[in-house]
Amino acid sequence: MKTMTHILDRVADYFGRFTPSKTTEYIALQMARKLGDLQAFRHYIVLFEHYPEDLLLNVYRQSGNAGNRTGEHFMKALREVTH
Repeated sequence: MKTMTHILDRVADYFGRFTPSKTTEYIALQMARKLGDLQAFRHYIVLFEHYPEDLLLNVYRQSGNAGNRTGEHFMKALREVTH
């Protein structure tokens, strides 16, 4: 696992620091951070490209209301709403 972490660190260094250029990118970054899922923040950016912002924010709020503010719980709640 150590080798994989090292590889991922090198890839992250290669792509550099991410700077949001749109409001939705900023919201996605903050959402990933608050869900403790920062390593997958680009996935949240893709979610904002494919789903309405109000839907994602409502799912985020609901996951926080349930006291389960994690990326895993958020994704599970989003799947329940969208399927």
